[in-house]
Amino acid sequence: MKTKLFSKLILLFIVSFALIACTKNTLSDNAAELMESGTPVAILEVKSDGVTTFNLAGETPPFDSTADLTADEIEFVYAVREDEKVARDLYTAFFEKYSLKTFSNISKSEANHMRAVEILLEYYEIDFPAAGEYGVFEDSARQAIYDSLLAKGNTALEGFRVMAQLEEENIVSYRNVLSDITNPNIKIVIENLGKASENHFKAAIRQITALGGTYAPKLMNQEEYKAMIAKGFEQGKRYRYKNMGDTTNSGKKMNGNTEKRGKVNSYGTSTGSSNGTTPGGEGRKGEQGKGYRGGK
Repeated sequence: MKTKLFSKLILLFIVSFALIACTKNTLSDNAAELMESGTPVAILEVKSDGVTTFNLAGETPPFDSTADLTADEIEFVYAVREDEKVARDLYTAFFEKYSLKTFSNISKSEANHMRAVEILLEYYEIDFPAAGEYGVFEDSARQAIYDSLLAKGNTALEGFRVMAQLEEENIVSYRNVLSDITNPNIKIVIENLGKASENHFKAAIRQITALGGTYAPKLMNQEEYKAMIAKGFEQGKRYRYKNMGDTTNSGKKMNGNTEKRGKVNSYGTSTGSSNGTTPGGEGRKGEQGKGYRGGK
């Protein structure tokens, strides 16, 4: 009797396992079909402590076909890469000084953001310089900002205040420039950088509070500040896949298709574009180009 019962249980287990395997295969097939038909997907990954990174493999699949980047767009995107480098380098320096894990975690996240911007440049076949040494910038204005903020962070508390200040500037700058961005792929990256900055700003405020300090917002009013802190950490937007990242740009490469579609030098000046003249127009604050933050 026991042998028969045992045999039945074994048979039931085998049948159940087969059904589960079949269900998994079906779900996998359905997921693939849904993805192909345009399932919205998130680009950002947010941890419980607010550390926010791009899923780099999922960055370009939602990109759409567009014209090649203009000189202003090239200079803008490169400037964003360098601004993310400022954050990475500062937080790395603060971690080396104070050995607090939050500095390390968010500095690694900023390195991920730099890579996300570089992927955007690579997608458009822009020739751009590799990131320089930590704490070193060719642009003298950006170097001065870095040096000033590094000196300001002379304690762990002040280091987190510098982090909050830098992320607040990112939030406001990215928000201001979004209305001027017409390229949908640039917009995707900036939207998510802005959301990441919001989360890192809140993470910095948490650390400031834990250390017994306070933070006075520099660019937000008190209502905006309180509303942002009250929301907690947030995910970014979800985007539909478009051709699984296989879209191509509509322009032609420079010099008879023998070069890439654009160039930018280490000072952030576009020296070539297959879409219009160079360099860019040094746009006013809030606009695309190196001037999107008022001259940097």
